[in-house]
Amino acid sequence: MVKVLQEMSQVDTEHLWEYHLPGLAATSEQLAAIEIKLGEPLDPIYRSFLEVAGGWRSVYQMVDLFGPEDLLRGEASDRARRQLAYLDDEVLQSSGVRRDDLLPIACSSDSKTLFVLGLGRSSIPGRIVWFHGVEVDRFTSFLEFFTSLIEYNRLEVGDLRGH
Repeated sequence: MVKVLQEMSQVDTEHLWEYHLPGLAATSEQLAAIEIKLGEPLDPIYRSFLEVAGGWRSVYQMVDLFGPEDLLRGEASDRARRQLAYLDDEVLQSSGVRRDDLLPIACSSDSKTLFVLGLGRSSIPGRIVWFHGVEVDRFTSFLEFFTSLIEYNRLEVGDLRGH
């Protein structure tokens, strides 16, 4: 992801996006606090990500991937919780999920884009759902989600190059 974003920053002559490195790794104390707040263990794949990268601002266009501080408190997680609250009940029902069983893990600062992780108690444990007013896509794991973000960014590099 770092290499792709570095390449994108070089071809983004219009300065469309911001470019950041990942946040500092979560501490064991932060991870324990998150799990206490959730009342259950974090998804192991997402937890592993947090152990090496404490979130990532502007990981894809204006989407911020949450780190430990965001999950515990903060403006980004407040914005994501509001976006989740505003989703129509019918959208959630058609997606087969309950609002209370979802953990917002990423959202856009300028749109309705929201990514949620199915908690262990949910009908979709460990899966990621992408909402933008409606369900856009679904990923079988955090790893598939993150890999997809890398690919979306590669496509953006191609678009910026005019390919």
